[in-house]
Amino acid sequence: MARTRLLFACLALATPLVPATAQAAPLSAPLPASGLVLSTRSEMGTLGTTQLNCEPAGGLHKHAKEACAALTPHEGDFTKIENPDAACTMELNPTKATLRGKWRGKKVVFEEVYSNRCLMLVKTGKVFDF
Repeated sequence: MARTRLLFACLALATPLVPATAQAAPLSAPLPASGLVLSTRSEMGTLGTTQLNCEPAGGLHKHAKEACAALTPHEGDFTKIENPDAACTMELNPTKATLRGKWRGKKVVFEEVYSNRCLMLVKTGKVFDF
């Protein structure tokens, strides 16, 4: 019985503190409009994964600004990015590129296997260069 009174007393004292501590702090920066998780895996290599945020550019991607700049004119459709002047060897090392996330609020999912890393970079620009 004494424990119950003590519990209620503690709750009564703590109740005014809950609303003050339960309020969320305002965000210091706006959430990105586009957030993507990218991964690559070559048959003879390791798995690489990173995060790319755009609008504003950031995340863990080492070329975030360039990747976002390449994606923006194509509304996030990086399959429209291509560098026709690039040349690749005929090396056979199948490389799988995967992208999941959202672009300007729209869900995007992509998965493609390229014959090698060089060809993947020619077809996707800086997006999968991490």
